[in-house]
Amino acid sequence: MPSCFNTTPDYRRLEIAIKRGKPDRTPVYEFFSDTSVQLRAIGDTPMTDTLPLGGNPDLDGHIQAQYYLGYDYLSPSVGFCFTGIQHVKLTDVEGFDHYFVDEVNKPITGREDFEAYPWPNPDMVDYGILDYCASHLPEGMKCVCNLGGGLLEWGMWLVGAEQFCLMVYDDPDLVRDVLTRINDQQVAVAKQVVGHPEVFAVAMGDDMGFKTQTFLPPAALREFVFPGLKRLVDAVHDAGKPFILHSCGNLELVMDDLIDFVGIDAKHSFEDVIMPVVQVQERWGDRVALLGGIDVDKICRMGESELRAYVREVTLTCGARGGFAVGSGNSIANYIPPKSLRIMLDEAINCQR
Repeated sequence: MPSCFNTTPDYRRLEIAIKRGKPDRTPVYEFFSDTSVQLRAIGDTPMTDTLPLGGNPDLDGHIQAQYYLGYDYLSPSVGFCFTGIQHVKLTDVEGFDHYFVDEVNKPITGREDFEAYPWPNPDMVDYGILDYCASHLPEGMKCVCNLGGGLLEWGMWLVGAEQFCLMVYDDPDLVRDVLTRINDQQVAVAKQVVGHPEVFAVAMGDDMGFKTQTFLPPAALREFVFPGLKRLVDAVHDAGKPFILHSCGNLELVMDDLIDFVGIDAKHSFEDVIMPVVQVQERWGDRVALLGGIDVDKICRMGESELRAYVREVTLTCGARGGFAVGSGNSIANYIPPKSLRIMLDEAINCQR
């Protein structure tokens, strides 16, 4: 057996959980993980297993991290090739770099910019990362392809968050046109991705809210965003594969829409101050799988004994109901203490033995 926790990977654990079943043990899942944090979390565990690594340092590091930390899958990312987005780098007091989308210089500010924008096509996308991961898969692992940003996010990134919200009322036709062009590319790329034999699920992030509410009123999300998201989910389902939505914020007023209309199979991203994942599962767990749920703030701040007790309670409570994978409530960002990540995974995996 490999890994820090004497586990053997089997992607079917996560597949069963996404389909709201109960695998042999509750799997672990992350929408995104900083590989450097993961590799440091491995610590002094000898990486002695012979993995089929092939000379791509970034991807090889991802493969090693997922394998040795007890995950059952790889998570390669395939982008959409939208251009013109600028970023601002800010460094926090601890020395960690954070990148934010530049809200001032945006590629689309009106109809003229929309017509002139170099909209990509699916042939411009590099799908080679899927082939690389597939040809270097450790035994028992397959891929959850991460498509990155979602329809609302890309609309806000191209137009600007504030301007996009105003445009919903000032120029709704332009909003529809922008989102349709984004969605056309997303659906076309998804159709290419789901045809890959080593991809067993697709994940996409589309942050729709913050602590108290959604960015747009629920009615606006239903009008402008959810039809396109449903189109994307349908394309994944047509290939017989499940769709995971990562979305931050208080989505209480639109969860029924995401489940019943859009048709997502699994929801990721939870924050205890909004609604703990145990409560989310009580309310919606019979209709959608729930992934993650260990609050990021608690991962960063809790001591070991307190963190272990918290992870154990969430894992055993939600895992007993099925349709659940344990992991962070958001992501393993670069500021997550490697020791805390290891504690979370150790407790999540070993509390079930």
